[in-house]
Amino acid sequence: MNAKRAIIGVIVIVVLLGAGYIVYQQFLAPQPETETVENVVDPNTISVDTNLDLVTAEGQIVPLRQTTLSFQTGGQLAEVLAAEGDVVEAGAPLLRLDTTDQELAVTQAEAALAQANANLTTANAGLLAAQTGVQAADVAVQAAEANLALVQAGPSAAQIAVSEQGVNVAAAGINQAAGNRALALEGATSAQIQAAEAQLAAAQAQYLATQKQYEPVAQDESADNDVREQARLQLIAAQANVNAAQEALDELRAGPRAAEQTAANSSVAAASSQRDAAAAQLELVKLGAREEQIAVTQAAVDAAQKQSAEAELRVTQAETAVTQAETAVAEAEAALAAAQTALERRTITAPFAATIANIGVKAGEVVSAGAPVVTLADFSGWQVETTDLSEISVVAIEKGFDADVTIDAFPGETLQGTIVEIASSSDVVRGDVTYKVTLDLTNDGQLPLRWGMTAFVSIDTNQ
Repeated sequence: MNAKRAIIGVIVIVVLLGAGYIVYQQFLAPQPETETVENVVDPNTISVDTNLDLVTAEGQIVPLRQTTLSFQTGGQLAEVLAAEGDVVEAGAPLLRLDTTDQELAVTQAEAALAQANANLTTANAGLLAAQTGVQAADVAVQAAEANLALVQAGPSAAQIAVSEQGVNVAAAGINQAAGNRALALEGATSAQIQAAEAQLAAAQAQYLATQKQYEPVAQDESADNDVREQARLQLIAAQANVNAAQEALDELRAGPRAAEQTAANSSVAAASSQRDAAAAQLELVKLGAREEQIAVTQAAVDAAQKQSAEAELRVTQAETAVTQAETAVAEAEAALAAAQTALERRTITAPFAATIANIGVKAGEVVSAGAPVVTLADFSGWQVETTDLSEISVVAIEKGFDADVTIDAFPGETLQGTIVEIASSSDVVRGDVTYKVTLDLTNDGQLPLRWGMTAFVSIDTNQ
């Protein structure tokens, strides 16, 4: 009974908790905040009715664009490259500080970069050589391992056949050498001697015939010199043939000389030695590799593998050298860029096409970094900047409003202007909160306006 009551109690508690959570979610839980997107309004495009029909303000004439320049670094002014009143293009050099140190730094940086590039080229060549060495070492390892496998496998039938063929060839060489020796020791045959005698007789007969033809020509004083010379040469040739035939016959009759006999015997001995060597090689092949041969071949494999590992290490070292050389090149390039920037900063150039309004330094003077040295202005058009437009008046106007502008220096002249900018922040002038308003003069009436002239602006707010 007690257990049943306990279970019922647990069920009641769970039901009450669930009901309480539902009530909390429906009526008590705070509602999630919804994001709101606020529209940002440009105050310069909206005017407020302040019951001011006319807003007036004092201002001054300014050029369309102006800037005052200074050096980023200090130093002695070496050159003034323009004069006040000059019209210059954008990028034109105006003033230059002494650049001796900076030019030297650029030269040194260029030399350092050239050396770094040369070192990189050398490092790349070293890497290529190391990679080639690895390839050669790998080939050597493969060859050594293949040779070891052959030695361990023992002689093949083809190797034995080749060695046997070598023995047969050497034996045939003995037979050939013996035959040559027999011919050399045998001497000339009677047929050879008879043939040589016949050749000698023919040569002698030819000589006599040639001599018979030559003598009349030689004795004829009227004969042409060329004909006489040709006959003489024919006689000399016939005599040479007789001498050659006589020498050949004498050699055959004399028989083999001692030197020829010695050479013939040596040929036979050499052929016998070759046959013995071939037979010994055949026996070695049949016996197979000895333990010493296997050990030597294994040592060759070990040496090739060691050389391959050393070649791989050289590649790693070469790659490190290339990386270091590339880093050095990047550092040298950065150093050169910094040196060139430092050199460029020694010269002030015009940021836009303008007229030089003022140069505040002279050549030879020492200039501090950040000190104003030259003022440029674009006098192709004019603007008016107000100096005392109040906070009450500024809310009554907006961009695009037209205005009448009068200049103190030109009484009776009224110019037209249009508001192009209204300052977002204020200035305090003699305790009054003011906002600078900029107007473009849409016509200047060909008046000789000057920077800083006093102007008076009248703006009709009912536009």
